[in-house]
Amino acid sequence: MSTILLAEQSISAHMQLEARLEALGHRIFSVKKTDMPDFVKMHPFDIIIWNLSEWYDADADILQQVRWFSDAPLLCIWKGEDSSYPEALLRDSFCVFFEVPKEEGMLEETLKEYLRAAYLRTHNMRLCQYKNLRMNIGLAKEAEIYEMRLDLTIKEHMILSLLMRHRECIYTKSVLYEAVWRQPYTGDDNAVKMHISNLRSKLKKADPEETYIETVRGLGYRLCKD
Repeated sequence: MSTILLAEQSISAHMQLEARLEALGHRIFSVKKTDMPDFVKMHPFDIIIWNLSEWYDADADILQQVRWFSDAPLLCIWKGEDSSYPEALLRDSFCVFFEVPKEEGMLEETLKEYLRAAYLRTHNMRLCQYKNLRMNIGLAKEAEIYEMRLDLTIKEHMILSLLMRHRECIYTKSVLYEAVWRQPYTGDDNAVKMHISNLRSKLKKADPEETYIETVRGLGYRLCKD
């Protein structure tokens, strides 16, 4: 069964859905929406369910932080009008809007249907390209330049996939460490610097004419803007 992160605004609805999912055998972590980034940072969830009746500016920041650490399918239970779906959720390639069936026997089948839809929607989005670099950030976890495969470690691939998926973001050493090593950052940035250095060397060896990762002084790392 699935490990599910459940974040809701309504306590009564929260408890009802939590109990129904647990009865089906799923492992549930129930949290406030503001705690979602901390939980996905430390645990690889199969599904995230977010129950929303309103959308606030801060919710977009929460969603962005969640996506720094997880590409799990997001099932959004939206209580507002269909015409007012939050733009940030519509842009999220891993999000589908989910209607919870009232019939007890329908929840498991409906959940499977929405998960299949989420998988099909995200599967085609997992091939990224930047300059001469092509990268599969799905199950295959491969990267190539000029059709020559890069020999990346798991952590190097994780760092590069974060930068590729969120090209507008500047990643601090602490965020990279917690996202990749899934441990609290204690201030020792040697591991991050070493992996960034090795990653740059492999990219430069494969494509000497291009620079892929830049350091933003005092802030962190991102893909080059040029």
